[in-house]
Amino acid sequence: MAQIQNVLKIELDPNKPVPEITQVIQAVISLYPPIEREAILEGVKDEVSIGIKQLKGVESYGEQVRKPNSEQGY
Repeated sequence: MAQIQNVLKIELDPNKPVPEITQVIQAVISLYPPIEREAILEGVKDEVSIGIKQLKGVESYGEQVRKPNSEQGY
């Protein structure tokens, strides 16, 4: 049986991070059926939210995000 593989090779301009990352996200989700795209974007939104909290060092209720020996894997 034939095997088909999608491969994206991406070059980014680090001087324009937001539009570059946005284009990458758009390229990736275009590979999936429209019905799956919302779930992908929601997952990306969740991960971005986690990244923002990590950069701030605390969650909104004041608990540190990074905990020693945490099961979260951060």
